[in-house]
Amino acid sequence: MNDDILNDYTIRELQIISGKILSEYPYMSSNDRIKNFKADHDSVQFYKNIIMWYIKKSNTFPDDYL
Repeated sequence: MNDDILNDYTIRELQIISGKILSEYPYMSSNDRIKNFKADHDSVQFYKNIIMWYIKKSNTFPDDYL
């Protein structure tokens, strides 16, 4: 899936969605695992990477987080 759909969301919406995803998967919030979402100091890309990981894992878009 292309992350172009994520461009339709505001930064705040991306923050909310990615924060809720990480709170549901606390093992992904450890320092070692957080590196998997590397975004070279770009917080918006970091949020998108978390959401894309969730989509790949669950085969669904996390619409219910908003």
